[in-house]
Amino acid sequence: MEREWDVIVLGSGLGGLTAALSFANKGKRVLVLEKSISPGGCASSFLKKGYLFESGATTLVGFEPGLPMDRLVKELGVQFPLLPIERSMVVHLGNHRIERYKDRQLWMKEVIRVFGGGFRMKFFWKLCFFLSDKVWDLSGRYKFFPFRYVRDVWKTLLVFRPLDLVVFFLSFFSVRFVQKICGLHGNPEWIRFIDEQLLITNQTTSENAPFSMAAAGLTYPNLQNYVVSGGMVELSHVLISRLQELGGEFLSKQEVVNITKLKNQSSHWEVMTKHKEDSVFHAQVLVSNLPIWNLVNLTDSLPRLQKKSNAMEKGIWGAFTMGIALRMDSDLRLQDRECLHHQIHLEEALPYGGGNSVFVSMSHPEDPIRSKEGIRILSLSTHIASPETWKRDESYPRKKKEIESILIRTLEKTFPWFSKEMIVFSHSATPVTWQTWTGRKWGRVGGIPSSYFLNPFRMVSNRSEDPNLLLTGDTVYPGQGIPAVVLGGLHTVERYMEGKFG
Repeated sequence: MEREWDVIVLGSGLGGLTAALSFANKGKRVLVLEKSISPGGCASSFLKKGYLFESGATTLVGFEPGLPMDRLVKELGVQFPLLPIERSMVVHLGNHRIERYKDRQLWMKEVIRVFGGGFRMKFFWKLCFFLSDKVWDLSGRYKFFPFRYVRDVWKTLLVFRPLDLVVFFLSFFSVRFVQKICGLHGNPEWIRFIDEQLLITNQTTSENAPFSMAAAGLTYPNLQNYVVSGGMVELSHVLISRLQELGGEFLSKQEVVNITKLKNQSSHWEVMTKHKEDSVFHAQVLVSNLPIWNLVNLTDSLPRLQKKSNAMEKGIWGAFTMGIALRMDSDLRLQDRECLHHQIHLEEALPYGGGNSVFVSMSHPEDPIRSKEGIRILSLSTHIASPETWKRDESYPRKKKEIESILIRTLEKTFPWFSKEMIVFSHSATPVTWQTWTGRKWGRVGGIPSSYFLNPFRMVSNRSEDPNLLLTGDTVYPGQGIPAVVLGGLHTVERYMEGKFG
């Protein structure tokens, strides 16, 4: 294996792979180092007992013209095995069964039917749609945000549009504040609905979520949703295949243990891994797809980022996930138009820091790998507060089983086609498991809650204090979610190349 590369990417999440392929597409020799066996990070898949389960993310949007996934496909010449789904999500809240219609007009009628509010509710959602469109448009143009240098401000002014001010202005106000202005803060069920929707995408609730960022998260069901045939890991496989066609390389089982900044040498960085044979690599440029808390523990060359990461240690979520292979008897088969994604509000919060709702995704019936021989795969996930408190101690198996039992009872109560006796195989994962799988500190997932960014200028830049160490992933701008990290990967490379040669 070659030791010298133009660019080394640490981690194979979709932000890192996007940056790797973008650099390779510009003629750079790129190496991707991955701790695990499979690529994809929190958007991956794995085989267990012959069944293919998702490790984390199960929803995919952002292929509309001009949005990040559309840009990725067109600019880097890739094509993913996508299966479009007709229905985005169903929310089960008490006695309500709420259809998250893709069509904006139908959705506004639905939300008024369930929660009331009339023209005030319609105004709230029209404002959300307006901001969501503008946030994606603005994020695509503002390649040099957050600003680090005066020239960043100048380059941003060149693409500035007057309506951008509305986005920035409403970033300083919470969703709860806007709800109060609209007179929509008095219905506890409505507040709970919004809070649990925001936790999926913004990792915080309406009281603390910046309205502009929240608008993009709240309206993702109103985009065309997809699942990936063969599991989410196929997104990474497509990108890696294209990277290798361009002369790049992907190495698994390469956990990075140290990053050293070299002096007076042609290569700028030395990367050391745990691998027994190929363990030392050099490159002029590093791209870190690691969470910022992990990165700063690998090098002493980033004191500013260390300080910023220390200030964003509190309130970071972990996850409890569960995969179920379910036998579907002919008389209990799902209907052809059954929604594949459901959010179920729980009567009581899960124990041990668990959340108030669970997100359930089902494998697509036309996926020949994940839905075969009368078997459907269910993926369940819920938030876990204070993931650092989870340990493999004597109480660990009991805690897992307790949460598993609650989730299975919830499925039986919610879906007439689900029965515990039909489970062929199941497994669960805690923050401890997530740390083992991905290496993310304390098993933290989902990125940094947007409550940290009521002032959007506090967001972590894709550029570190070293011009040759770039950042991607869900803990840096523009944030969490597959479209966001892909956009961050594209912008990271564009900014670097423009800075070097522009």
